[in-house]
Amino acid sequence: MKKILLVFVVFLLGVILFMPKVNLYYTLENFLKKEHIVIKEGSLKDRWVDLSIKDAVVFYDGIASVEASSITVLPWLLYHKVTMQDVHPTPDIARMFDANAQRVTMTHSVLDYKHIMIEAEGDFGLLHGTLDVMEQKIHLVLEVSELFKNNALVKQYFKKQEEGLVYESKL
Repeated sequence: MKKILLVFVVFLLGVILFMPKVNLYYTLENFLKKEHIVIKEGSLKDRWVDLSIKDAVVFYDGIASVEASSITVLPWLLYHKVTMQDVHPTPDIARMFDANAQRVTMTHSVLDYKHIMIEAEGDFGLLHGTLDVMEQKIHLVLEVSELFKNNALVKQYFKKQEEGLVYESKL
């Protein structure tokens, strides 16, 4: 039994280490193009256990929307994690909503395959929630900072409920 477990662990480690992460990224990029989302990266590097993207700009419908200084993708077989650092809107978008995030994390596990967990920390406060992949619903809870307590967009989109300021939508 120990030999089977050891072989299985070595196999999983080999798959993770030798997985063509850059090719997976380009496949994701092609999928996102269908949704009118384009990611322009400054540099892309496969670091064996993860994929590192530096100086990324996200375009939606041809409009530069968000910039991130660093994105780290952990594409493991049973657990996936995307962490973005220093995320901020582009100057055009910042005129409407100028909020910077120091860190945004999205995680997905096969143990809870229906949901993607979302966490963010920034000028706006703390944000956590889930994206239901099957029903295509997003549920976000915002612990708003003093700076954004009276922000018009926060008041417009987030509704006060028991758990805090909540945004729910169907994609």
